[in-house]
Amino acid sequence: MPSLIRRFPLPILFIIALCAVSSVYAYGLEPSDQRSFIASTATNLVNLRTDPLGTLIASAFVSEATPWIWIGFAIVGLFPLVHRFGNLRALLLVAAAQVIGTVISEGLLAWQISTGAAPGSLRFLDDVGPSYVIASALIATILYGPEPAVRTARHGHWLFDRIASRWWRLGAFAGLAMLAPHLFGGLNHLDVAAVGHLVALLTGAAVGLLLTRREPAARTSGRAPLRVGDGDEDPR
Repeated sequence: MPSLIRRFPLPILFIIALCAVSSVYAYGLEPSDQRSFIASTATNLVNLRTDPLGTLIASAFVSEATPWIWIGFAIVGLFPLVHRFGNLRALLLVAAAQVIGTVISEGLLAWQISTGAAPGSLRFLDDVGPSYVIASALIATILYGPEPAVRTARHGHWLFDRIASRWWRLGAFAGLAMLAPHLFGGLNHLDVAAVGHLVALLTGAAVGLLLTRREPAARTSGRAPLRVGDGDEDPR
């Protein structure tokens, strides 16, 4: 267990924070306080103008429903992602999905409001949840798998051997298939959440591709790529 914590701090801390924040919201706040909490953490146009960084971070850990349903999706998405790219690069991927998905979807909404295609009240839209982060992790796991292009003994883990890697990818595919009806509802009407989910998926796929393309260069130099943030040093 200690080695698992040292190797995978990103998914473990994400799941703990998601459960803690969402549980406080669901069970520790009165309805009026819940409304205030959502209003202050939602990635809407008002909050993004006044506190963009805090809003982008906080909203990823708030689930209006109980957070337990997200744990399984986070496990099959984030753990393989970290094994594939390391903690810092995995963080880069999901953070890019959260930021770009939010900016494009909310930017589109701002344009719709400015043209009269959407009511101005949508500036205060309640938009919270870990779905951008988890969707991007799932698609990256499906496309690139937990198996790194170059493996070293210290970076390997029995949970992600060649046989198990196939099951992780299948689990990520099943998770994304289960989420898909909820992720893309209203896409034909350019719903903010649906657009954001689509952009988050495309971002996860694109960033994952960029990260994989860096690995052959490390191999040709005669050194296995060190995935920064793993807590490991280059064995050479």
